[in-house]
Amino acid sequence: MLYIKYFTIMNMFAPEIDNIVSRYSQCRNLSDRGISPKLKAIFEAMRCIKPDPDTDVRTIWMEVPRGTIEDFGDYREYLDEGEVESYEEFENLWKDLYPEETKWYSFSVSKYKEDIYFTVNSELCVSGRENEQADDEPSYAGQDLYSFFVRALFQITELTDTIKTDCTGYNDYLENNLSHNKRFARIKRKDFWEILGIEAIRADRNLGDEFIGKLSEIVTLQKDPGYDPLIRVMTADDFFRYCAICYDANQYFKDPDLPLTPKDKYARMADGRDAGLKRLEGGSPQAFLEWYLSGERIGAHPWEICRGGNSTHISLYVHRQDPFWKLILDGSSIIRVEETVKMAVSLSENRIPFVLRDSEAILRMVAGNDYIGIVPDYLSPRYCHGYFPKEDRIIDFMNPGHENSSEIIKKSFWYPLKKIEVIPVSG
Repeated sequence: MLYIKYFTIMNMFAPEIDNIVSRYSQCRNLSDRGISPKLKAIFEAMRCIKPDPDTDVRTIWMEVPRGTIEDFGDYREYLDEGEVESYEEFENLWKDLYPEETKWYSFSVSKYKEDIYFTVNSELCVSGRENEQADDEPSYAGQDLYSFFVRALFQITELTDTIKTDCTGYNDYLENNLSHNKRFARIKRKDFWEILGIEAIRADRNLGDEFIGKLSEIVTLQKDPGYDPLIRVMTADDFFRYCAICYDANQYFKDPDLPLTPKDKYARMADGRDAGLKRLEGGSPQAFLEWYLSGERIGAHPWEICRGGNSTHISLYVHRQDPFWKLILDGSSIIRVEETVKMAVSLSENRIPFVLRDSEAILRMVAGNDYIGIVPDYLSPRYCHGYFPKEDRIIDFMNPGHENSSEIIKKSFWYPLKKIEVIPVSG
């Protein structure tokens, strides 16, 4: 426990830091006569830390106490603003937001040309020009930010001095004590299912062996070098028909008294930003080609056939492979993957050539044989592929969370931390 004193910001508590980060996360080029010198001094204090070779960012970790409930906030203010209805509810809110006695923060600095950036837990807090003269008048930054920088500078300087003295001890402490909420890991999906029990999204059970077997056949077929995914002719009506096959595979439209054309189904399910696709002459290959090449699609989402969020929609892309066409089905989010599998099977059974993107990963996912990537709580669990080794083939991500955390920690493989290194002093 010797190192704990080095990783605590004295007289400063986690709620205060979180409030600072939340309030000033969008701050840019802050030229305040009180804060600007502190920002530059923090950068100089951390200059001894070896930057990441890919990002040129220098990072250290600090462990900060959550403090008492009074450090969290004023009960009367929460009560008056209607955020809580009793002191018990106020206390539960505090413990829910700060379940541990301490909370870890990463403090990072970087420099691009003349700009210095200081971040906390990957959220921009303050940036400024290295050689810019501070304004004579204070900026809109409040006393809270100034106080934060005064204490942060003191503790960062003390910590970097300690790291220079005992870098190995510092790294050992981090490896053994850094919160799992700030680390990367992977967990076998079947293990995760077992932990969640009845709350798990069991794609294997929902699809059944027959669908998974057919998916496996599709994956094998599309891996064959002789597989031809090209479509010779493409029209708007052809595309709507392919979409309707996908929709019908999931029984989106069950009302027999509401007959809908393939275009009608597309209009009801798709993103809506079709760049004029629905207005094309439906049976004309030339009209489709001219529209495809016209540039109207830029900024539009005509291929988003099942609307959703950034990572939760399903797309059926049309790609020109002159002089032919290729369909690419894409939808690997765990909450939509069962729909995607049914679409793939139906397209295959209707003898429509297509490519299923991430097909092998999807097969592993629905069978429970893949890994879920666990990312720190300060990252959104989307598009995190670059944080994991390619050989782990991870396409689905989550934050650690608080529920079932002990079981998840035990069942997960936790990647080793990147070692903090000190730049050797020349001479």
